[in-house]
Amino acid sequence: MPAAVLAGRAARRLVRRLCRLPVRVVAAGRRCPGGDPSAEPAPDPVALTERRLLAMHPGLVRHAGLLAGIRDDLLSWQARDAGLAEVAGVLDGAGIGYAMVPDPGYRHRLAIRPGDRGAVLDAFAEACADRPVYFELLGHGKELGLTLADGLAAAVAAVEAVPEPADPAEPSGPGEPGEPEIERVKGLRVFRPTVTTGRTLYYGADHGCDLEFWDPGAEGTGVVAAIAETPYGWWLPSMETSGPVRIAGRDVPVLGSLAGTFPGDIDFPVDAVITWVDDGDRHWRHRRAEALAAAGPDLPLDAAEHRYRNRGELRYCLRSIASYAPWIRQVFLVTDDQVPPWLDTAHPGITVVPHRELFADPAVLPVFNSHAIETQLHRIPGLAEHFLYFNDDLFLGRPVQPQSFFLGSGLPRILRNDRTVPPGDRTEEDSVYAAAQKNARAALLAAFGRTYPQILSHSPHPLSRRLLAESAERFAAGLAETAGSVFRSAADLPPVTLALYAAHATGHAVDARLEHFYAGTDQPDQLGRLAELLTSRWADTFCLADGDGREIPAEEQGRVLAGFLRDYFPVPSPYELPAPGGA
Repeated sequence: MPAAVLAGRAARRLVRRLCRLPVRVVAAGRRCPGGDPSAEPAPDPVALTERRLLAMHPGLVRHAGLLAGIRDDLLSWQARDAGLAEVAGVLDGAGIGYAMVPDPGYRHRLAIRPGDRGAVLDAFAEACADRPVYFELLGHGKELGLTLADGLAAAVAAVEAVPEPADPAEPSGPGEPGEPEIERVKGLRVFRPTVTTGRTLYYGADHGCDLEFWDPGAEGTGVVAAIAETPYGWWLPSMETSGPVRIAGRDVPVLGSLAGTFPGDIDFPVDAVITWVDDGDRHWRHRRAEALAAAGPDLPLDAAEHRYRNRGELRYCLRSIASYAPWIRQVFLVTDDQVPPWLDTAHPGITVVPHRELFADPAVLPVFNSHAIETQLHRIPGLAEHFLYFNDDLFLGRPVQPQSFFLGSGLPRILRNDRTVPPGDRTEEDSVYAAAQKNARAALLAAFGRTYPQILSHSPHPLSRRLLAESAERFAAGLAETAGSVFRSAADLPPVTLALYAAHATGHAVDARLEHFYAGTDQPDQLGRLAELLTSRWADTFCLADGDGREIPAEEQGRVLAGFLRDYFPVPSPYELPAPGGA
């Protein structure tokens, strides 16, 4: 056979393979590399629609390659729920049945009955024709393309088009099947992009609502999930619904067979406890100066200024909780008779707890030692059995679920750090921090015969009142001494470390899997990573720990942190009083 013929057939096979490659944006027809380079490119229907929408909605901007509305008032969960409400509104308006699929993930999932896919496509094409709403076509475990409403039917048809059959005269090459697999659109991810005025917070497909086109079961019995399994697997006996759940002001039906409580579900309340101090308060500074004078110069204390420095982090810690953990029932703010002027203390979701109302023995007050305060956390009036413990330099970096911190049984999931405390007993050369960690290690070894060399990660700690109370009883003498320790000292026992490692040693805690970021704000290399964290938002939790200012002056640290936190958390929380111009 002539070489030219063989070359031509090879080229045709290559073009056909390229035509089957996925594309990011699916328009009216399939895109195919190659073709006549001199031919005028066909207009992109998606781009044409975007121009029309920009003319209709002057407030739209282009961000991350898509049209987005400007919103400075949407917390993450509100954006997600607004998407569900918009999708449910279209389905209700068209008279199309649907049911929520409970899922531990963040996006809402709605199942569509077998045979209703065409009606769904028509309904959204009509209802969203003039809306900046995008549709990501979903296959089984993959994304097949992106389009707008007026190109929805054509995009689905393009993905599912039967590929050009192979030339029977052409032999198939190694690994090249004669009949390529046909893609099938099994769902839609519907989302309306939004971005803040400063362009630092963007909600896109990650906050979308998934519509899943379920299939009939074998021989017409039951239904089969389209995208992901349910707790029962892929097959369910029916799509009958149970009583609805209330989301974003509307009733959403739930698949009846999935309406129960499953082993991984968190059906108990979870609170948040935050300890906070304002070092700028002159009354507090006076009390601290008196306590330092009474302690004398020779005690091994850690009363460094940076341990108490207030850079306004509390506002953003609260914003992170409000946005990314709406399942938190109540926030308890533990302070030394201090309240930030911007805090709405009348909000029913937050309670300020003064030290004098917390300590079993108020005679030990004042204390300026977080270890001492932690010995009393289980005594907070009204606190739920399960809670997350924050310092004000800890933040949630993206949406998290309670299952990230607790098992359905209530056991905490603890996050350990890679850092270890050197072996050996406490020495005079140890820092106060290292000495306290060695004290905990020795106490745990004596109690359980286990050595815990790693420190806990500086992230929100999942705790329970029972664990802290049991620890207070088991290590009574050491924790009683710590409760009366005015400043951090080398004799302290760290209560949280003791409680969580004691739980681990007795089979009442398991290890967590969280993406966590830690930055010492006086370390140039770590501070330099904040820009990437802001852009990618990859961390579930992060800590911005104050440094002593040896490498980066405290004033410069403060400027960098203020700008970063303002950009990362630009949306106010409901715990803030209205302020002209925002914060």
